[in-house]
Amino acid sequence: MSFTPWHMAALGGLEFVLYLALFAATKVASRHPDPVKASERLRWQSDVLMLLLVTNACWLAVQIRLYDDPIMRVEAALLAICVLLFAALRLHMSRISYALGVAPPVGTLIWIAVDWSDPLAVNHYALAMLLFVAAVLVVTSRQQATDRSLTQAMRDLTRQNAALAQATEDARTASRVKTDLLALASHEIRTPLNAVLGFAQALRSETLTPSQASLARGIVEGGQQLTRMLDGVLNLSHLEASGDQLNLTSVDLRDMIQAVMRVWGPHARDLGVSFSFVDADPALSFSITADAARVEQALVALISNAMDATPSMGRVEVRLAGASSGDALSVLIEVADGGPRVPPEDRPRIFDAFEQTGRGRVRGTSGVGLAVCARNLALMDGEVGVADPGDTDDTGDGAVFWFTFTAAVAAAPTRGSVIEPPLAQVIRILAAEDNPGNRNVLAALLGSTRVSLVFAEDGAQALDAWRSQPFDLILMDVNMPVLGGREAVREIRRAEPEGTRISIWMLTANVFDEDVANYLADGADGVLRKPIDLAELFDLLARTAEDLGQD
Repeated sequence: MSFTPWHMAALGGLEFVLYLALFAATKVASRHPDPVKASERLRWQSDVLMLLLVTNACWLAVQIRLYDDPIMRVEAALLAICVLLFAALRLHMSRISYALGVAPPVGTLIWIAVDWSDPLAVNHYALAMLLFVAAVLVVTSRQQATDRSLTQAMRDLTRQNAALAQATEDARTASRVKTDLLALASHEIRTPLNAVLGFAQALRSETLTPSQASLARGIVEGGQQLTRMLDGVLNLSHLEASGDQLNLTSVDLRDMIQAVMRVWGPHARDLGVSFSFVDADPALSFSITADAARVEQALVALISNAMDATPSMGRVEVRLAGASSGDALSVLIEVADGGPRVPPEDRPRIFDAFEQTGRGRVRGTSGVGLAVCARNLALMDGEVGVADPGDTDDTGDGAVFWFTFTAAVAAAPTRGSVIEPPLAQVIRILAAEDNPGNRNVLAALLGSTRVSLVFAEDGAQALDAWRSQPFDLILMDVNMPVLGGREAVREIRRAEPEGTRISIWMLTANVFDEDVANYLADGADGVLRKPIDLAELFDLLARTAEDLGQD
């Protein structure tokens, strides 16, 4: 195009730049993190660039048409037609942007087609151009209406997706806050609970009258049940995202039932309810491997349900039966009460939470406890149900709630009081604990053993004590002021001489699997949980003494 004047070349170059700008604006909008804002910004950018683009192209077509040559006239018309199709078929956000895009090329095409020397003369070229323009406008206007509807739908969907994403994040935040709150509540509850259980266990090691020993045992058993209930609440919240799982331990089921009944005994007496235990197989060992917390939770739910339903002067009876088959034991636990019977039509739904049966309406309960019982038994591949007390007629009162499951047989646990380990030498222990009550508990539990106990009130004091004198064992709390337990453990492992390694055990209430993994990664050798289990503490002392004897 050596004959093209320089200003026409400039118009062509400007057209190319405008196309690039429109393409770039679309690409930038597609990569923007906020689709709603990007769509709004692209809307006005596209309108401005399209108006400039079509205006510049139409002006270029006019300049070409001014060459009084039939071929140049056709070229000008082709340029205007291309611009019209591009503007008309491109997605527009509104009718105004559509009108702004098609008006310049339509006017340009009409101007090119009309013979202005004789505008009223019959001009087949102009007539054909008018028909073409009309057809394009009719077709594309309908397409633009559809495109605008789709654009609006996409915009609404984008907003809904953004709102859903925000709602999901809010729910996750709320769940994290709930978990953090439960963890904080657990820590605060376990601190006084550790003191109650610790002092009660220390008291049981003293010389007591039978009545005093019974009271001390009741405190310990009630505190242990409270601890397991607290663990159950925390595990229920903690496992919502990952799903339920069993925590298998060795447990004597007969001892568990009797301990639960001793805790519920005073409540039964206050209600005027006879509370008894029937052991159908007294010669059978009920030492099994099972999730003790879930079994106990199911039993407590049935006992609580029975106490609520039974009137004064009534009776509640807990029955235990089993059948041994090799290394497995089939267990049946029944709780018979003196409350209203459960009609056959209500039995399939009485274990559903918030399901109101006739018996539930009389008692005014929600059924959540029974639903938890059913959930625990399902997790253990067991069954739960309710039946009449001995017959199938409709006379009399009472119901028998039962659950059954099969568990592996375990070795019978050691019975009686926890025995202090015989220590051949004094064990030097550094205990980092910020709570004065917990320090007193440790002192009481270890007061009669051969240990030299030094306390530190935070991680920084623990580091100073460790640097100043030798120790055989460090008990490290996790949450402490000045310097936390995990940080102190990492510093000890970093600074201790090569070839030496002092035994460090975390003493904490935070014992979820990921917590324990973090402690071990920091350099801890193990974890003792709060409230302190005296048997576990004495077992640690025995192993420490054994390791010292081998050195």
